Amino acid sequence: MSQSEKVSIRPEVTILSILKYIEYEMWFALAEFVDNAIASYQRSATELRAADGSNYKLIINIEFNEAENKISIRDNAAGIAEADYSRAFRAAEIPPDNSGLSEFGMGMKSAACWFSNNWRVTSSALGEPVEKRVTFSLDKIVADKLEELEVDIMKCPADRHYTVIELFGVSRMPKGKVINKVKSHLKSIYREFLRSGNVVLRVDNEALSYTEPAILNATRYNDPKGPSIRWKKEIDFDVEEGLSVKGFIAIREKGSTSEAGFALFRRGRVVEGSYDNGFRPEKIFGAPNSYRYQRVFGELHLEGFDVAFTKKGIQWDENLDVFLDLLKDEITGPDFPLYQQAEEYRVRATDKEYQGATKALNSTVKDLAKNAPAAIAGVMGQGPVEPDVDDDLPPVEHNLQKDFRVEFNETVWVISIELSYEQSVKDLIEVGNHLIVKPTNEKNVRQIGIRLSLTHPFMVQFAGSDNQRIEPILRFAAALGLSEIIAKESGATTQGEIRRNFNQLTAQLSN
Repeated sequence: MSQSEKVSIRPEVTILSILKYIEYEMWFALAEFVDNAIASYQRSATELRAADGSNYKLIINIEFNEAENKISIRDNAAGIAEADYSRAFRAAEIPPDNSGLSEFGMGMKSAACWFSNNWRVTSSALGEPVEKRVTFSLDKIVADKLEELEVDIMKCPADRHYTVIELFGVSRMPKGKVINKVKSHLKSIYREFLRSGNVVLRVDNEALSYTEPAILNATRYNDPKGPSIRWKKEIDFDVEEGLSVKGFIAIREKGSTSEAGFALFRRGRVVEGSYDNGFRPEKIFGAPNSYRYQRVFGELHLEGFDVAFTKKGIQWDENLDVFLDLLKDEITGPDFPLYQQAEEYRVRATDKEYQGATKALNSTVKDLAKNAPAAIAGVMGQGPVEPDVDDDLPPVEHNLQKDFRVEFNETVWVISIELSYEQSVKDLIEVGNHLIVKPTNEKNVRQIGIRLSLTHPFMVQFAGSDNQRIEPILRFAAALGLSEIIAKESGATTQGEIRRNFNQLTAQLSN
């Protein structure tokens, strides 16, 4: 005869003590409180507008009080109703309606415990004439294995509705630049709600707003004389039954290594790819030094996909490769080759961006001043000489310029290295006295200029205003120019022919 017994699977309150070890980013922890406020608003939007008027907006305030080591989150949503109170404070108690942002019954508890061992929730539900307050002390709850908390109840008007969460003795208090990063991520995560105008999200009294990246309007990379195209494509496809993707993919007008990438949405908010942590699979974006990596961005709303209870990423299972293959097919067709455009299109940088190439110029001249004298002397059969770098010459308009001095054959050479972003400069590399800005009357001093054009098609295509791309080409140009000078000193009469042919070839090959 068989016997049976029961075993309890009710979570012990000690499970709360491990919530502080969850892998959260600070903005995703704060997002749990925002999610609860939005979920409350979505469930009761009709009632809230009936009570407060048609202009009602959900307002959420997050305040960091470093002096008191306290974080407060306040909202004017519908509050925590009597019927939901017990569930709201039990870990892993899934709400009856989990179709919105309040999904797993863990958000407020896990995020609050991640920040602090001591916190308090004060709430008044719309239509209920009371305010309720619960104070949560993790150390006491775990030590005494408490399964019930006292609720302080006070009377208030039935039309009041709000929730205030206060975190005390915060162990992870954002400070300085971290607060700005939190703001940037939150405005990115909740961009859809902020766009609607129905939700106001404030951090330290600053109302957050999302800035839309400018989208590239340009001709096709392989048809520079063709019509200008706005490089944005709407996306709508099924991954498999029950799993679908909608949104758009576009090319940024101005590339950004930090802010490109996809934002993946679920239920209206970003779960992966907020702000400077864009979702950038290599199959679409290539390596970090590719143009695609800096240019492609998009918003993709995923339906039917699951997330972890921290809501910080999609649970892909075996669907990721299928998703990426379908996505790539959408943007590589001949009718609208967005993928190829992002990699192949080249745009001239602005004057300000080109002026940032000073770093490449300074680094190149510094090394030339150090190493060129011995190198030239070796080629010319002379002993090493001391260099002298001229830091005084200011750059002329649309040029960055720096000089250094080398002595050989009892002559001082003042060699000027120049980066030009003047549109009228046609040759990639120029060498000659015509590049000298300030001619000298000093005896036994000869001047020579070496110029690299940043606006030449070759540089626009392969370097742009990127110092890391400019510097090796500048060093090559300087070496070519110095080689020409040495050849002339050695008695050569056609030393410039190779350079002139080189300029013509690069111009033709770069078109």
